[in-house]
Amino acid sequence: MRITQNVKFILCSLAFLLSLKTMAQSPAIMQDSTAGRKIIKGFIPIPIVYYTPDTRLGLGAGVIGFFKLPSHTDTTYTRLSVTRLLLDYTLNKQTDQLLDWNIFTRDERYLLRGELRHRVYADRFYGIGNNTPEINEEKYKYNYASFRFGALKNIGKQAFIGPDVQITNYYNVKLDSIDKERDSQLRNLSIPGSEGGLNSGLGLVFLIDSRDNVAYASSGMYLEASVYRYSTAFGSDFSYNNINFDFRKYFQLKPDHILAFNTSMMLTNGEVPVMRLAQAGGDRMLRGYAKNRFLENNFAGAQAEYRLPLAGSFGMVAFAGIGDVFGKPADVSFSTLKYSLGSGLRYALDKKQKMNARLDVGYGREGINFYVVIGESF
Repeated sequence: MRITQNVKFILCSLAFLLSLKTMAQSPAIMQDSTAGRKIIKGFIPIPIVYYTPDTRLGLGAGVIGFFKLPSHTDTTYTRLSVTRLLLDYTLNKQTDQLLDWNIFTRDERYLLRGELRHRVYADRFYGIGNNTPEINEEKYKYNYASFRFGALKNIGKQAFIGPDVQITNYYNVKLDSIDKERDSQLRNLSIPGSEGGLNSGLGLVFLIDSRDNVAYASSGMYLEASVYRYSTAFGSDFSYNNINFDFRKYFQLKPDHILAFNTSMMLTNGEVPVMRLAQAGGDRMLRGYAKNRFLENNFAGAQAEYRLPLAGSFGMVAFAGIGDVFGKPADVSFSTLKYSLGSGLRYALDKKQKMNARLDVGYGREGINFYVVIGESF
């Protein structure tokens, strides 16, 4: 039965990817009267159909807008700037309204990025750490509204640095018992965030981005390091520190054949709300686990992906990853280390700008998980 359902899911996903072609719009060209040169811009209205283990099937609609600005001093353009407006509903009775942006100003003097989001979310909690059996699964629901804005200045050699503000309010938290005999772990253990609360902080971000294309890189590298402080001084109900590291490297072995590597780390300490704990899994890293299956203060992992063309607008990838959550470095053990193996299809929403929808199938210690989303994993 499970195999039959999986086959049906894959076939439906392929039909969805094919339907996107009719929705994609060719890039529009607009004359920029101030610079006397042309701005490359366009938009792609899309039906939204996606699937992750955390949401199940999601349906909705959205539009992706993109542009490249011409330089004032030479014939070059900025790299692709992208903004997205998405609205959807999932079979887990979740709703999501998202506006996000990643914008290079002229001559890439600044990188502006951020999001506005409201979501009604149905989540799962198994406990904290690696020894959390699946029979401990409890379901809970919450709403959240978030705002994020970062303004990074180019300091030379494609390096940027600047502040980043994050504000998220978790509310309408509804806890449920594990079963008839066991009450909610979140309630019994008084885990931070189990009653909701305001999460607000200020961070400093440093990044180097030499990718040739931010949507689908074939060469270059991306390195981001950030540190955040969440504190009552900023109005937060939680006080903790958060450090992040993300490194990506891309090699073009031959035309359209890309080998990509990614290493990431997240470290936290203090009163971290359950919604902001480090996670092993999801549609980006360790695609083989639900992102909320394993939670802890810290996470470290690495993955590699080989990308190649198939025919027309289709491509495919093969990937492998390894990583784990941990309370302290001494907790890391080969016996709990998570691995992920898998493959996936890519479908070009816009071949020239290299924006893709993807269907990934990941296998890990606890079986197979499917992901249908827009945009590359890294």
